[in-house]
Amino acid sequence: MPATAHQNLHDVGFELKEHAEYIELVCNGSYSPGLQLRIAEVALAAAAAAARGAVLIDIRKISGSAPSMSERYDQAVRIADLQARFTPRVRIAVLGKEPMVHPQRFGEIVATNRGALLRVFTERKPALDWLLIRRKKR
Repeated sequence: MPATAHQNLHDVGFELKEHAEYIELVCNGSYSPGLQLRIAEVALAAAAAAARGAVLIDIRKISGSAPSMSERYDQAVRIADLQARFTPRVRIAVLGKEPMVHPQRFGEIVATNRGALLRVFTERKPALDWLLIRRKKR
């Protein structure tokens, strides 16, 4: 059974769940510029503290206006930089819905082009399948 904690981050609340193989951050509240980076900081710090190499960030309950393209770009660059500071690298799967998630996954493309281990999904099962993929022994 996962350990759970409820917290607030400005006008966004989140539930932090500790699973055997990953940390899950379930967010709710209103979108604001910079929100993605603050959520990523909390998630990556929680994963490091719990010695987990994977994070599922669930933003399906985030409401309000979707981020602009420039906000998506800026946050993706900053998240890639933030993720690079964690050793070993923590995989991030973001679970959301459109329009908060860009239909062509613009933020994911920007972040991964900068070396991030990050994917964006609209369904939980594919997100967990990717997040918990095991490397085959050679």
